[in-house]
Amino acid sequence: MTRPRRGQTPVLQREQIESLEILGYVYFRQGRAKEARIVFEGLAALAPENEVALGHLAALAVERGDGAEALRRLDAYVAEYPDRKHEPALALLRIRALRLNGREDEAEKMLTEYFAATPDG
Repeated sequence: MTRPRRGQTPVLQREQIESLEILGYVYFRQGRAKEARIVFEGLAALAPENEVALGHLAALAVERGDGAEALRRLDAYVAEYPDRKHEPALALLRIRALRLNGREDEAEKMLTEYFAATPDG
């Protein structure tokens, strides 16, 4: 990492980003949500376009029952990576987030569309 000047955001090298992604993922898989969230929020602050951080922050929000935060994170992810909008993992996260927000009709419609689009649906 290069030393930033006062008021500048530090620039991470690719290896440092990958190390933080792995660390956050390991915490996430171990069920250590608090630690995973700290790592991914730090990574998102230092590399706002980081796909791994954006996706995991949405998943962590769903896991802690914060549907509004999950939807905000998913919207940020899709804004940064619009070609990934229809990926199954994102669709299922969005369905769960909608349900957490009490938007059952919207979640049910999305789930029906999801199954209709899958080959075995």
